Amino acid sequence: MCENEDVAHLRLNGYRNVNVRKRTLDLKIGNSALHLRVQLHMYKAVDGLNKYEYTIGICTPAMDTVTDGKDVAVVQVNVTNRSDIHIIGKLTNTKLIEGTDWLLLEYRDGDQYGHHCGTENRRATIMITCDSSVKIGEEVVRVFEEETDRNSECYYLFEMASSAVCPASKLITVSLSVGTILVIVFFSVTALYIILGFIYNRFVLHAKGKDQIPNYEFWQDFGNLQADGCDLICRTRRRQERSYKGVGDDQLTEEDERDEHLLPM
Repeated sequence: MCENEDVAHLRLNGYRNVNVRKRTLDLKIGNSALHLRVQLHMYKAVDGLNKYEYTIGICTPAMDTVTDGKDVAVVQVNVTNRSDIHIIGKLTNTKLIEGTDWLLLEYRDGDQYGHHCGTENRRATIMITCDSSVKIGEEVVRVFEEETDRNSECYYLFEMASSAVCPASKLITVSLSVGTILVIVFFSVTALYIILGFIYNRFVLHAKGKDQIPNYEFWQDFGNLQADGCDLICRTRRRQERSYKGVGDDQLTEEDERDEHLLPM
């Protein structure tokens, strides 16, 4: 179905400015509906030799001044002879193939070939590829190829890039590791400890200055406690005994002891 009709003025294929219709396209593939959000559904393009002009309709007939067919999807008009008109495909016979980031739209039941391609009916194939840089409403149709050098299965190939067929980006869920959670919990508890301790010392104990810091004396000596603990745990050499001794009574010689009677009483 098509809805949200509007008119836009765009430059298509680098050749000319044309008025095109803006719509929203819903295509049904099998049992699943595909919402393309393609806003441009009538395009004009000219081949590389500037010989033929093509009017292409997606989700709308290719209404043109040279044709009023309501079921016409793609029309070819000779640039030098506007009466030379061929219907390439119709909306009544459509085939759609969906890929991960592309769509292949095929219109069949066009006019028959004269003397080649087994006089089969013409058909148009439109390749819509994903290009996230192309905004919806700024698509450009390019005439890619006209394949007629065969006995059957001839086709007109058109190419268009659009962000409308790009797959929806997946949401990226970020999960926190155990270490990150522990760090967050640690800093949260630390901040809560400091804030509540400061409030308690300030308004309950009426402390001032540095005494407002929770357990200030403990944290003041915390560095010394760490140094002592590190020295106790990490020390590898035994403490060396002193090479000298203090002079005491046990080091007196016998001669010194015999002189005690000379001391005055």
